[in-house]
Amino acid sequence: MKRKLVKQGTSTMMISLPSKWIRTNNLEKGKEIDISEIENTLVVSTENNNSKKETEITLNNAMESSIGTLITTIYRENFSRVKVNFQNKKSFSILREILDDQLLGFEVIKKAEDYCIIESITDPTGEQFDNIFSKLLLNIEDLFEFTEQYFSGESPKFEKTEDKIIEFDNLCRRIIYRENYPKSELRIDFHSELIHAQRELYLLLLVMGKQRLKTGKNELRLLMDCKNIFEMLKEAYSNKNLELIEKLIVFEQENYKKAYKELENYNPLVIHHLMNVLRGFYLAASPLAGLILG
Repeated sequence: MKRKLVKQGTSTMMISLPSKWIRTNNLEKGKEIDISEIENTLVVSTENNNSKKETEITLNNAMESSIGTLITTIYRENFSRVKVNFQNKKSFSILREILDDQLLGFEVIKKAEDYCIIESITDPTGEQFDNIFSKLLLNIEDLFEFTEQYFSGESPKFEKTEDKIIEFDNLCRRIIYRENYPKSELRIDFHSELIHAQRELYLLLLVMGKQRLKTGKNELRLLMDCKNIFEMLKEAYSNKNLELIEKLIVFEQENYKKAYKELENYNPLVIHHLMNVLRGFYLAASPLAGLILG
């Protein structure tokens, strides 16, 4: 659908809105609409898209992964208010910890014996998306630094960094859903592969935090390969560079095959996680290429 620009005054340009869309959304003169700017795209939406979404869930067990999956999905889907029924204090305690560590803006505003009310008290705007995503990338860089430190015999604290990565990722997904970004499916795929890859690095850090794994120059070289492919992915995203994605793919294929052929030269636990890191960042290149082409 194309529209011609009409000059209004000295510097303002105007376009007409499709009559069918106006009728469908019951718009009339004086009614307000929202306009979001996303890179070189403008998204026009009605006030109804910003109406508060509410839901209700029940926590049937005190398993952290189950509770986290439920409440995180609700957060990402841009719900503003949720009633959470629970059967014991432990479930509520786990829920509260997830809210504090990973879901910025979601707060308990009311608590009873067997339920609580959670409400979004603050929400970042689409204009803040790039800054939030940049913070996510910086924290992934920190995970690489912590892994290098472990390889050198140090024992840095890394748990809070992982919580921040999850928090920023959830924020980005919430904004993508709310703002109805162009090619939002590709954006979500890109985020998913990126997070899965860094999660392998985090799992490696957990193992190394519990037991001192033997590492040497081979493991360090593979870690540096993972870091290099991450830097290439980050630069391709920032500069919308398709040629860099091609180089990234070649780099991953060569180094993945090389590591696979030399399995006997690596610590098996370390190489398991690092090869998954390498593969994960490679898989993130495909949806990123789609975004760049768009």
